Amino acid sequence: MADRVHPDGKTAYFGVSAEFFPIARQATIMVTHLVDGAWTVPEVAPFSGQHSDIDPFVAPDGSRLYFSSIRPVDGQPRTDTDLWMVERGPGGGWGQPVHLGAAVNSPADELYPSVTADGELLFGSDRDAATRGWDIFRAEATGGVFGQAEPIAGAVNTEVWEFNPWIAADGQVLVFTGLDRPGGHGLGDLWASFRGEDGTWGPVLNLGPCVNSPLDEYHPTLDRGRLFFVRHSYEPWQAGDLHELKLPTGSD
Repeated sequence: MADRVHPDGKTAYFGVSAEFFPIARQATIMVTHLVDGAWTVPEVAPFSGQHSDIDPFVAPDGSRLYFSSIRPVDGQPRTDTDLWMVERGPGGGWGQPVHLGAAVNSPADELYPSVTADGELLFGSDRDAATRGWDIFRAEATGGVFGQAEPIAGAVNTEVWEFNPWIAADGQVLVFTGLDRPGGHGLGDLWASFRGEDGTWGPVLNLGPCVNSPLDEYHPTLDRGRLFFVRHSYEPWQAGDLHELKLPTGSD
């Protein structure tokens, strides 16, 4: 599940799954609108519902929506999640899904895309699962086409799992999930890192007990001074639900 708010603040996209994804391998992207101060009953997003789709992210200018999906590529069935996008058309609706290509995607899973205002793409992938598990990768776009993905440089990726990246529109702040990372509160915690002048990511900071707990916290999104994230209990089993935390003034 991921909650992504459109830049107008009046539309939110999120994924739903009857079971824990990616184990279940089945999810749908929903959309809801803010009308007269209340959110409407969620509906299936117009580009979703036929295949397994999750992790929507609306670009800072609202022109594109990126997401993860298990759907055929060039007519060939796939069982891994790849990154796709839809573009906003002249009438305001979303176009047909476009695969982000082999430079970004791999035979492993790619999940949770996040994009800056200048088009830098971050996402999580387990393509190096045999040695490292999940890491966070980046790719830059030239002429609307993404180049070869590579692990982000700096202090974020380790031999434990790092995934679920959210990058600020200006590309200077990264919030992500680290699983059982030393110094955490247990299971998945939310961590932050700031970009240095050399473009690499600096020492990570745990977001602390106001956010993190012995339970599993993941899928962060920051929007208009609020942090949205999912908290999930395994023993006893409780479905992951969205949580919201208002941040101190000036935190955006």
